Amino acid sequence: MPSHIVSLPAATSSENLQALAEVSDFGLTDMGYQGQGPWAYRILREPLLTEELTRMSAAKAYPFGIDVVSLQPCPLHISRSQDRHVVEQWDLPNGKWIFNGVFDGHLNHDTVDFVIHTLPSDIKKALQFATSNNMCINPSQVSDILRSSVQQIDKSISSHFLDLLPKDLEALNCLADRDIQHLFAKEGGGNLSYEVAIRSLGGTTLALSLTDAQGNLWVVNLGDCRAVFGRRHEEGWSGYQLTSVHNLNNAEELSRLVSEHPDEQHAVQDGRVIGFLEPTRAIGDTWLKIPGVYASRVYSNLKQPWISPTRFKAYAQRILTPPYVSNIPDVYHYVLDPPYFVLLASDGLLSTERYAGIRDEEVVNHWINIIGQALDSRSTTFSNAALCLLRDMIGGNDTDMASRYLTVEMEERWMDDTTIVIQRVGCA
Repeated sequence: MPSHIVSLPAATSSENLQALAEVSDFGLTDMGYQGQGPWAYRILREPLLTEELTRMSAAKAYPFGIDVVSLQPCPLHISRSQDRHVVEQWDLPNGKWIFNGVFDGHLNHDTVDFVIHTLPSDIKKALQFATSNNMCINPSQVSDILRSSVQQIDKSISSHFLDLLPKDLEALNCLADRDIQHLFAKEGGGNLSYEVAIRSLGGTTLALSLTDAQGNLWVVNLGDCRAVFGRRHEEGWSGYQLTSVHNLNNAEELSRLVSEHPDEQHAVQDGRVIGFLEPTRAIGDTWLKIPGVYASRVYSNLKQPWISPTRFKAYAQRILTPPYVSNIPDVYHYVLDPPYFVLLASDGLLSTERYAGIRDEEVVNHWINIIGQALDSRSTTFSNAALCLLRDMIGGNDTDMASRYLTVEMEERWMDDTTIVIQRVGCA
């Protein structure tokens, strides 16, 4: 029987799309954007669906009990994931420690890349020093190390940028545009001043976990990543979210921001900090932490593709009493009996239609059950618990929905970057 080939031109007509949809392995979708599309997608059958999800998410299981996935299915270079993760086991004087981190970068890749190459090693060095003479370290001392390390890297990003410019704001305001442009000229990527400025322009949120050999668990949160705890008991699995989400949907964060900037109508606008940024706490985003003259005079003269000079000057008018974005993380300490797991995830975990309209508490309980079932079964199909949760996020047993998220032929990203790290402790 001769094979039939469906050929699509670059600008696909509706007739060609319909012809493609009539082939059993293809379909059409609007991806939830009413009145837009339709876009073609390929329907993946098992085991190909699981194989593709495993490949695209770079699923990995570490021998010391960590499962990891990270997914951004849009193949365009401009849409590549800004999520990062770090998984490390440290041999310290008082035993083995495990460090996990999920970092959700925004605006650019420069800030988050700097943070993942600097912050974990800073924390490790501080712990090595603290345990070098005293094998028994106080948990509060570890909490202080974690908190200060996060704040210090943010301060270093800001100070490296500010050190390039006059300290006096009047002198800064008197600089000619051409002088600022020359100082921060990109020059093919070889200008250190440009790299420092771009690093300060972008930002990243994070969720970290740290465990030691004595059963201690520390969790750190800055921004809108999440950490969730799950424990096995006789009836199954239960747990709760360990962290608060630092954005303006959190009533406490909204109240804090409003109280810190009273009578400023633009401090909170359109559900964002000064109408720009969703998370209220982050590393980087220096221009939202310093006087507005830096946005109007310096950042507006940077050659970069993310924020136009006009927008910078408009935002600068709203920067009256900085900082508007906090670098103070929440740090939690627990002593827990196994078996349990800790989930770290970027905010993309909530970005698909799978969880639309479901209350946060219900979603968290659902995640705990999905992970618990994966850990109990450890089946050959889903031996990676993070992969199991990712599969649920994009559709679960609905292979059509899962296929849409992996293969839809759109020219821009259709889902948020999603990174999941799961540490299992005492789980067989």
